[in-house]
Amino acid sequence: MLLVDKLIQKDNFSKSEMIIADYIINLGEDIKDISARKIARETYTSPGTVLNLCEKVGVKGFDHFKSAYLKEIQYLDQQFGTVDPNIPFHENDTFFMIANKMGTLYEETIKDTLSLLQHDSLQKAVLTLSKAQNIHIYSFGTALNIAESFKEKMMKIGKNVYITNNLNYQRYEMNCITNRDCVIFISYSGETGNIIDMAQTCIIKKIPFISMTSFGENTLSQMSDINLFISTRERLTHNIANFNSNLSIFFLLDILYATYFSLNYMDNLEYKMNVTHKFENKRSSTNPILIDNTHKK
Repeated sequence: MLLVDKLIQKDNFSKSEMIIADYIINLGEDIKDISARKIARETYTSPGTVLNLCEKVGVKGFDHFKSAYLKEIQYLDQQFGTVDPNIPFHENDTFFMIANKMGTLYEETIKDTLSLLQHDSLQKAVLTLSKAQNIHIYSFGTALNIAESFKEKMMKIGKNVYITNNLNYQRYEMNCITNRDCVIFISYSGETGNIIDMAQTCIIKKIPFISMTSFGENTLSQMSDINLFISTRERLTHNIANFNSNLSIFFLLDILYATYFSLNYMDNLEYKMNVTHKFENKRSSTNPILIDNTHKK
């Protein structure tokens, strides 16, 4: 979640912190020339309260907060977008208007995701996947369903990917994973409690992991050496559906699959074709249901 969203929401803020949050929001890019002491003076609070606010939104120190906040403003200012990802269509839109707006939203989401992608992070992520004996993906809700497509693609080139939906099993599983494996954590906010706990376990056990979170300062991205950022144009609650974030996650996982595939292109292509050939040969030309020829008399 972006810092600006946290400042707007003001979850568990004191009255003084709310005043400071509003002041910072109004400052915008002008915060680059402001010190914590000046903010405290202008809001009739104290420098300590300013620092407490920074820590409450997940950042230690005002200088670090200022740097992260300015990066967010730059990201938001450069966002191209003719369609609101939260409310991409309206009540009186025709079916074709809705279809065109959804197409535009998809295009803009892909471009935004690519703009957040960093070469070094992608390279580290792909090399981490290639070295891992097994890949484990942890998240909650729809993201796990999206990850199933990634699992299927990787399985067809001989790479094991494990996805566990049961939250308790996720925790138990984490204690069984060794540092020969790797983990992908998907959390839009980057603040999901169980995910943070499991990431901490990875650090203790030296298990390499990749974080997939929204752009901006969050706990999970700070814990991870490999960050892939989800398009961050969507509110967590006030939207028609999570079109933007879900598509961005799907796209990032497809990028991971494609780049991993490219490491051993011809071997993976041959493996994939052989697997597909064996699978498709068991299908009847008139019936798509698999036929087990071993049970024929």
